[in-house]
Order: sequence, then C-alpha cells, then structure tokens
Amino acid sequence: MSSPALQMLIERLLWPIPRVRWEAARGVANLIREEDEKAASALLDWILARRLESEVALGLGIIDAFCLADYFEFADISKSVRAPSLLSDFLLKKNFSTASGLSPIRYPRSPSDPATLPQHQETWFDHHRETAVPPIFSHLLTQLQEATGFPFMAGWKYEWRSLQATSPRPDIERPSFFFGARPYLPSRFHTGQRELYLSAYLRTLAFAAMNGAIPYDVAESYALYALTLNRGLAELEPVERPDWAKHLLPCNAERIKELAQNLWTSAEDDVSSGEALLALRVVDFEKDGFIEFDTTLVIGLPGFTGSPAEAVTLDVLTLDARSDEMTGPLGQNPDFVPPSLGRPLRMTQQISPEPIGSVHIDMAMNIRLASPNIFGTPATVQCGSSEIRLEAGADVLSRWTHWYADWEPAISRDLGSAVCSMTTVLKSSLDRLRASYGMETARLVRVRQAAKQEIHREGEVKTEAYWM
Repeated sequence: MSSPALQMLIERLLWPIPRVRWEAARGVANLIREEDEKAASALLDWILARRLESEVALGLGIIDAFCLADYFEFADISKSVRAPSLLSDFLLKKNFSTASGLSPIRYPRSPSDPATLPQHQETWFDHHRETAVPPIFSHLLTQLQEATGFPFMAGWKYEWRSLQATSPRPDIERPSFFFGARPYLPSRFHTGQRELYLSAYLRTLAFAAMNGAIPYDVAESYALYALTLNRGLAELEPVERPDWAKHLLPCNAERIKELAQNLWTSAEDDVSSGEALLALRVVDFEKDGFIEFDTTLVIGLPGFTGSPAEAVTLDVLTLDARSDEMTGPLGQNPDFVPPSLGRPLRMTQQISPEPIGSVHIDMAMNIRLASPNIFGTPATVQCGSSEIRLEAGADVLSRWTHWYADWEPAISRDLGSAVCSMTTVLKSSLDRLRASYGMETARLVRVRQAAKQEIHREGEVKTEAYWM
C-alpha cells in the first residue's frame, strides 16, 4: 500500500494545471529511479484504474518520457492497460521489445446506438470543441475528412457523446480557485472534458483505421498529437531566475531603452567564454500589468539599421528523427538562400518536436536556437537537465536555457507566457558568418508593456520596436 504522500503525488497527475502534471510526473519518475517499488506499483495501479484512453496514455507517457522501461515488465504493464488505444500501443511498442498481443480488437468501442444525453448537454461538444482541447484536433480531423471522405468529425462527436454518457465530466467552468479576482486566460487548463475529447479523438482514429479509411501507421501518427510528455523535454528543468531579470516594474517610457540595454549587458556577463548572446526574452508581471523585452540578433546588408525596425523570422524547424522526441538531427532547408540580399533576418529559429506534449507547450513554443540554415551546417538537438543544445560535429553551436518570471497557474491573456530565455551561439561561428557574407549584425528590440486600469479588464498593450 502506498503512503499518503505518494498517493497525493500520483493524484496530481490529473490536476488541471499542466505544469503541476509535469512536475508530478517528474516526481514519480525520480522515485521509480530510486528503485522505490511502491512508486512503481502505485503508477501501475493508477493506470489500471483509468477508464479513459487519454489518461492511460498519460501514465504510459511517464514511462516513455523518463526512460523507465527497465523498471517494469511488459506483462505487468499490459495487464494494467484497460483502455488501450493507438497511442498507448505506440508507447508500449516503443519501450518494450517484448511487446505482443497489441491487436486493435482490444480497443474499447462505443455502442452502435447513439448515446442519450440530458438536454442541457446537447450543445456541449460543438461549444467546447476548440476550448476543451486546442483547435489543432479539429483541424487534423477536418483535414483527414477532406482527404478521405470518411466522416471523422461526426465520428468524433459520436464517440464523445458515448463517453459523456458513460464517464460523465462536468461542463467547462472557470477554475476560479487558481485565478483569484484577476482576469486570466483559462484555456490552457486541463479539465475533465479535455480527457473525454482526447479519448474520443483516439477512438475515432482507431475506428477509421479498422474500417480501412486510413492505414494504421497514419492513424498512429495522428494519435501522437494526444501526447502529454516528450522525451527530452520531460527532463528539462528551468535555471534559477537571474537577479538582473527581477523587479522590472514599474518602468516608465524614459527608462525602457536603458533597461533593455542593461538586461542584454547583464545576460552577456552570464554567457560562457567562447559564446555570444543571440537572443534574450525577459518578462516581469504583477497584478497591475506586465512588461516583455524580446531582443534578437539580426543579420543584414550594411546600413540596414537605417530601415524600419523589423526582420524576417524563419519558419519553425521540427526534428527529422522520432517525431515524439526532442532529440535528433536537424536538416538544412535546401531552398534556403543565404542572407546576402533582401530584408534583415533573425538569426534564431524556433525548434520543436512534432507534436508537442500538452504539458510542454508553454515552454516549447519559446525554444529558439541558432538557425542551422543561416549558419550553414547540419546540426543535432540534445536535451540536458537544464539546457537544450544544438551540436554541430564536436562543437556546441548553440544553447537555450529558460526560467520563469514569478510563475503562477495562469497569466494575462496578452502576455501569453511567463517563460524567459537566453540563446547563445559559438562566437567563432558568428564571426565566421559575418566575414563570409560581408554582413552586419544589430540587435532588434521589441518591448511590450501593459497596465490594467480596472481589475476586471485587460489594459492596453503598447508595443515598441527599435534597433539597438
């Protein structure tokens, strides 16, 4: 029997706050690595008690993301999975070479007769379809429907109705316990309805594959969008918030440029020898507003800072290898044109796995590393305990570290993220790039600031961009 403390930790896996789920998963994984048999048994018991496919996949995702397969036997894991799906089978096959007996026939099926719901629940599916879960799920099923003619959207609704009838979850409400009196954005919270929508999504994909509408490998690739954790990102922890990144408010207009310069200079002092600062995002917020400094190094033709303060941002790069992991090679875009002509160009690119585990989205959307396209080299992404590295041969071409600004369960709709970060690049590579193209670099600073005049209204956001 597990201790009350362990049981409390396990129950946090279904808290509505994504980061709490992540930290609970990390805590469980650490206990299992310490060979705490009660922790391993508690996780199996928790999975056994799940009746929704998405929740089973959450438990198996801990084993996958933290590489815990050596602490379990496949037979024990298999017996604990009572709501199998394409996603759970993917995780089992990936982590256990002995995995067997994973036939789709095992997948739960909804009754052939449509479910009957109370009248007040009839509108819930369409009303919450893009808030209980991100709009990407509607987009993916619509995409499949248009490509195949199979009624994916109607199937999703049918499966949701069945689950709502047999495993009901309450209507989505503002989780005021986590908000206090301030107006925050609640859409990132993981409510009970989220699990119903995701489980119905997984059932819809399985039904389509079993009926020949799409191949099983295609259905599996779409099922990965219901992942909770990505291997690599799961192990990543924030660094301690630097002192120079604190107490930025209040900040009047006369002080902004001086503060932006001081932040960059202070960050440069923290950069390791042989590296140069490439990008910096620093935010601070309080109940009356927020301020965000986003500074990036830009390359362009000589004299480009005489033009308006704007630059091209390259498209997001996703990893070439396992799509569910934040590790592996990044190729170069063969159509990329070196920055010898045209508009100024930011020297970083957002890099992420595809898809992003749901608890990582806030952090992962802010990962920026030196662009392999701009620096002209194939590179490999590696995740450490406190940094993400872009390695080119024997060199670490670029590093990304992050911290949180006074993290809270929810933040201003306009601010969007409390994640702050620094991106560095190998100084010799930066110097070589400048010399090879005869280009200049400058810092592009973008400052956003908001102050709330009334406690229940968002304040006006003022944005300023300039060359430093």
